[in-house]
Amino acid sequence: MITDCKPKVSQIKLPVVITLVATLLTGGVLTALAGSPLPSNVQTEKSVEALALDWFAQMRTGQIDRTQLTADYSAQLTDEVVQSTARYLKQYEYGASPMGAQVLKTRTTREQTFYVVKLVFPRGDAASLLLGLNTEGKITGISLMSMAGD
Repeated sequence: MITDCKPKVSQIKLPVVITLVATLLTGGVLTALAGSPLPSNVQTEKSVEALALDWFAQMRTGQIDRTQLTADYSAQLTDEVVQSTARYLKQYEYGASPMGAQVLKTRTTREQTFYVVKLVFPRGDAASLLLGLNTEGKITGISLMSMAGD
Protein backbone atom coordinates (compact mmCIF):
# COMPACT_ATOMS: atom_id res chain seq x y z
CA MET A 1 0.00 0.00 0.00
CA ILE A 2 1.27 3.46 -0.79
CA THR A 3 1.56 5.09 2.60
CA ASP A 4 3.58 8.18 1.79
CA CYS A 5 3.13 9.91 -1.56
CA LYS A 6 5.98 12.37 -1.00
CA PRO A 7 9.04 10.25 -1.77
CA LYS A 8 11.76 11.67 -3.97
CA VAL A 9 11.40 10.89 -7.66
CA SER A 10 14.65 8.90 -7.51
CA GLN A 11 13.11 6.58 -4.91
CA ILE A 12 10.24 5.41 -7.12
CA LYS A 13 11.24 3.60 -10.33
CA LEU A 14 9.70 0.95 -12.56
CA PRO A 15 8.00 -1.30 -11.90
CA VAL A 16 5.48 1.00 -10.31
CA VAL A 17 3.04 -1.06 -8.33
CA ILE A 18 -0.03 0.63 -6.99
CA THR A 19 -1.40 -1.91 -4.59
CA LEU A 20 -5.05 -1.36 -5.17
CA VAL A 21 -5.38 -5.02 -6.06
CA ALA A 22 -2.30 -6.76 -4.81
CA THR A 23 -4.21 -8.96 -2.43
CA LEU A 24 -6.84 -9.76 -5.03
CA LEU A 25 -4.56 -10.72 -7.87
CA THR A 26 -2.00 -12.83 -6.02
CA GLY A 27 -1.77 -16.29 -7.46
CA GLY A 28 -4.15 -16.09 -10.43
CA VAL A 29 -2.58 -13.51 -12.74
CA LEU A 30 -0.05 -15.73 -14.50
CA THR A 31 -2.59 -18.50 -14.87
CA ALA A 32 -5.12 -16.05 -16.24
CA LEU A 33 -2.74 -14.61 -18.81
CA ALA A 34 -1.76 -18.08 -20.01
CA GLY A 35 -5.30 -19.46 -19.80
CA SER A 36 -7.99 -20.48 -22.22
CA PRO A 37 -9.38 -18.46 -25.12
CA LEU A 38 -12.02 -15.81 -24.64
CA PRO A 39 -15.61 -17.10 -24.63
CA SER A 40 -18.02 -15.32 -26.96
CA ASN A 41 -20.31 -13.99 -24.19
CA VAL A 42 -17.84 -11.59 -22.50
CA GLN A 43 -17.55 -7.85 -23.00
CA THR A 44 -16.18 -6.40 -26.22
CA GLU A 45 -12.69 -4.93 -26.44
CA LYS A 46 -14.23 -1.49 -26.99
CA SER A 47 -16.31 -1.72 -23.81
CA VAL A 48 -13.26 -2.86 -21.82
CA GLU A 49 -11.16 -0.03 -23.27
CA ALA A 50 -13.88 2.47 -22.31
CA LEU A 51 -14.05 0.97 -18.79
CA ALA A 52 -10.26 1.26 -18.40
CA LEU A 53 -10.31 4.92 -19.46
CA ASP A 54 -13.23 5.64 -17.13
CA TRP A 55 -11.55 3.84 -14.23
CA PHE A 56 -8.30 5.76 -14.70
CA ALA A 57 -10.22 9.05 -14.77
CA GLN A 58 -11.98 8.09 -11.54
CA MET A 59 -8.72 7.14 -9.83
CA ARG A 60 -7.11 10.45 -10.85
CA THR A 61 -9.87 12.32 -9.04
CA GLY A 62 -10.00 9.96 -6.07
CA GLN A 63 -13.73 9.41 -6.67
CA ILE A 64 -14.71 5.87 -7.68
CA ASP A 65 -18.06 4.27 -8.49
CA ARG A 66 -18.20 1.33 -6.10
CA THR A 67 -21.24 -0.09 -7.92
CA GLN A 68 -18.78 -1.20 -10.65
CA LEU A 69 -16.88 -3.35 -8.13
CA THR A 70 -17.51 -6.77 -6.66
CA ALA A 71 -18.20 -6.71 -2.92
CA ASP A 72 -14.84 -8.36 -2.18
CA TYR A 73 -12.87 -5.87 -4.27
CA SER A 74 -14.78 -2.91 -2.86
CA ALA A 75 -13.85 -4.06 0.64
CA GLN A 76 -10.16 -4.33 -0.32
CA LEU A 77 -10.06 -1.00 -2.12
CA THR A 78 -10.30 1.30 0.86
CA ASP A 79 -10.90 5.03 0.59
CA GLU A 80 -7.35 5.51 1.91
CA VAL A 81 -5.90 3.49 -0.99
CA VAL A 82 -8.01 5.40 -3.52
CA GLN A 83 -6.87 8.78 -2.15
CA SER A 84 -3.26 7.65 -1.95
CA THR A 85 -3.39 6.48 -5.56
CA ALA A 86 -4.92 9.78 -6.69
CA ARG A 87 -2.11 11.69 -4.97
CA TYR A 88 0.49 9.44 -6.60
CA LEU A 89 -0.98 9.95 -10.07
CA LYS A 90 -1.00 13.74 -9.57
CA GLN A 91 2.54 13.76 -8.20
CA TYR A 92 3.88 11.98 -11.27
CA GLU A 93 1.93 14.17 -13.69
CA TYR A 94 -0.67 11.62 -14.69
CA GLY A 95 -3.35 14.26 -14.24
CA ALA A 96 -3.83 14.37 -18.00
CA SER A 97 -6.39 12.07 -19.53
CA PRO A 98 -5.05 9.22 -21.63
CA MET A 99 -5.46 9.76 -25.37
CA GLY A 100 -6.63 6.19 -25.86
CA ALA A 101 -6.72 2.60 -24.69
CA GLN A 102 -6.01 -0.72 -26.36
CA VAL A 103 -6.70 -4.25 -25.11
CA LEU A 104 -3.42 -6.16 -25.56
CA LYS A 105 -4.34 -9.53 -24.01
CA THR A 106 -7.46 -11.30 -22.88
CA ARG A 107 -7.68 -14.53 -20.87
CA THR A 108 -10.51 -16.24 -19.07
CA THR A 109 -10.13 -18.46 -16.05
CA ARG A 110 -12.95 -19.82 -13.91
CA GLU A 111 -15.45 -17.03 -13.32
CA GLN A 112 -13.18 -14.14 -14.37
CA THR A 113 -11.82 -12.60 -17.53
CA PHE A 114 -8.55 -10.69 -17.33
CA TYR A 115 -7.55 -7.95 -19.73
CA VAL A 116 -4.21 -6.23 -20.17
CA VAL A 117 -5.04 -2.72 -21.37
CA LYS A 118 -2.49 -0.16 -22.55
CA LEU A 119 -3.27 3.52 -21.87
CA VAL A 120 -1.38 6.09 -23.96
CA PHE A 121 -0.82 9.61 -22.57
CA PRO A 122 -0.35 12.95 -24.36
CA ARG A 123 3.30 13.25 -23.34
CA GLY A 124 4.07 9.98 -25.16
CA ASP A 125 4.31 7.51 -22.30
CA ALA A 126 1.98 4.65 -21.48
CA ALA A 127 0.58 2.64 -18.60
CA SER A 128 -0.58 -0.96 -18.57
CA LEU A 129 -3.57 -2.00 -16.50
CA LEU A 130 -4.51 -5.54 -15.57
CA LEU A 131 -8.30 -5.49 -15.32
CA GLY A 132 -10.39 -8.40 -14.01
CA LEU A 133 -14.13 -8.75 -14.60
CA ASN A 134 -16.51 -11.41 -13.34
CA THR A 135 -19.32 -12.96 -15.39
CA GLU A 136 -21.70 -10.14 -14.35
CA GLY A 137 -19.25 -7.50 -15.62
CA LYS A 138 -18.24 -6.33 -12.14
CA ILE A 139 -14.61 -5.37 -11.54
CA THR A 140 -12.78 -8.02 -9.53
CA GLY A 141 -9.53 -6.07 -9.52
CA ILE A 142 -7.36 -3.57 -11.32
CA SER A 143 -3.61 -3.35 -11.06
CA LEU A 144 -1.44 -0.65 -12.57
CA MET A 145 1.33 -2.88 -13.90
CA SER A 146 3.72 -0.24 -15.24
CA MET A 147 4.01 3.39 -16.10
CA ALA A 148 6.74 4.03 -18.63
CA GLY A 149 8.34 7.41 -18.28
CA ASP A 150 8.67 7.50 -14.49
